[in-house]
Amino acid sequence: MYGIVRAVSLLAALALAAAFGPDAFRALTPDQGLFAAGAFAVAIAFGLLRPPTAHFERSVRPTPESDRVGLLTPVLLSVLVVDGWFWAAACNVLAYLFRAPRRRGQPIRERILGAALRVPAWFAAQLIVPQLRALVTAAPTLQMILWFVAVAGSYVLLTDLFWIDPLTALRQNRSLLRIWTHHLTDRATMLTVAVEAAWAFVITRVALHEGPLLGLAALAPLIVLAVTLVRFARVNARLHRLALSREAVDAMLRATDPQPQMRSLLESVNPRIVREAVEVAAFGRAGTDRWSRVVRFGPPVVAELEHLGARVLLELQVTGDDIASDAGQDGIATAYAARDVQGRLRGALVVYRASGAAAQVAEREFARAASELGPLLGEYGAIAATRSAASVDTLTGLPNRRGVTRALEDTMALVRAGGSCSALLLDVDHFKSINDLLGHQTGDRALAQIGRIIADNIRGADVAGRFGGEEFLVLLRDAGRERTLQVAERLRAAIQAGGVVYADGKPVTISVGVAYARAADGPHDVIERADRALYRAKNAGRNCVVESPLLAV
Repeated sequence: MYGIVRAVSLLAALALAAAFGPDAFRALTPDQGLFAAGAFAVAIAFGLLRPPTAHFERSVRPTPESDRVGLLTPVLLSVLVVDGWFWAAACNVLAYLFRAPRRRGQPIRERILGAALRVPAWFAAQLIVPQLRALVTAAPTLQMILWFVAVAGSYVLLTDLFWIDPLTALRQNRSLLRIWTHHLTDRATMLTVAVEAAWAFVITRVALHEGPLLGLAALAPLIVLAVTLVRFARVNARLHRLALSREAVDAMLRATDPQPQMRSLLESVNPRIVREAVEVAAFGRAGTDRWSRVVRFGPPVVAELEHLGARVLLELQVTGDDIASDAGQDGIATAYAARDVQGRLRGALVVYRASGAAAQVAEREFARAASELGPLLGEYGAIAATRSAASVDTLTGLPNRRGVTRALEDTMALVRAGGSCSALLLDVDHFKSINDLLGHQTGDRALAQIGRIIADNIRGADVAGRFGGEEFLVLLRDAGRERTLQVAERLRAAIQAGGVVYADGKPVTISVGVAYARAADGPHDVIERADRALYRAKNAGRNCVVESPLLAV
């Protein structure tokens, strides 16, 4: 239906141009022609700048683009009164044809069809031209100005409600009533229309009474305002992306899903980016020269393209280029480097495109998106490294007391949600004798070796940390009593057989206290029960495992 309406509008526009164009040219005076030419130049400038003024529906992604009520409105209203509906329609069509396209390679046919939709609305505007011209040529009074604003503003709003909105509903398959509800409750846009209609009154009166040159001079502030609004919109979009970057960093550091923030960040650059098969990859996490995937958007990617993606990421790393691309039988993979403010490689935006698939986004847009991702990934790496340094024990490489306590706090939230957790508190038997007889350096090496043995004998989902001195805390997530005791006994035996010895050559041993977390516990409760069990293990002769009598229920 939308296509039919556009086709009919194009035919109607051609018919109206043929029927009324010759008369409009003959009726055009030199002063009117000069004013129309200047207005056309301003309309083309607005079309290229696309300055935002007011939106009926506020976007969650601020951009310097607007298709609703814009600064072109006072220009078109003044041309309508000074030169007639035909030239107002021509000015509107010209601005639409010259405006910057939303996407690369937009066919000129689409822009012509879109421009033709504006002509019938201006043809209908000839009904109010005599009344508006009479109000402008009469003696200026507040009542006359308000009446002009009411008539001109009502025309703009009614055109939107009864012409543009139904077309939008057809094109987007949306509810017209819902669109109307948004528009009729948007007071900011209503006020903008009234102000622009008042400015159109000033421009028109100056052009008719003082001459076309002064009328065009009255349009000059609109150009300055357009440039200012575009700059403000870009700054606003930049600030919006920075806020999204911070939210994405927080999400990654909390081990939650950063996809919503990443999606919004990429969409703020170009909404069509996430429709492509794209991937955000980070480089150099935890000080390693490795790539890791952060998020992926768009359609799935075949294995061949996955291999190409790994190759172009390696090429970025080795060559130091900003763009790397590789093609195969199934398509092409292109990586755009994401660098921080110091120019260091922090990640990449990888674009996968299957053979025969058309590009939806220009290459420069991907490069711009990658440049926005660079500081985000760099900030994440810096914060993660700082947090890691503050929560890792440098001697053993395990989390320190702060880190393992935070892990226990997070685990308790899972326990309260219905999960399970058990804690093993390990203490090295007679550790003081190692320091006293063999020296503190030997004691440090013993602790480092014990830390490695513990890390090698637990699952990836479990957490082990140095709790203080010669004590270690191990958290076993979703482990029942049987498995907990098995792990505790395995750790005791592995450390005894791990090659760490006392001064007399006998193997170093540990004592283990076991406690089970309950939903009503706090972290301190679990550790206190494990400590009491460890104390009983010491009294039982050491080198043994003792569990708390209070079992989880």
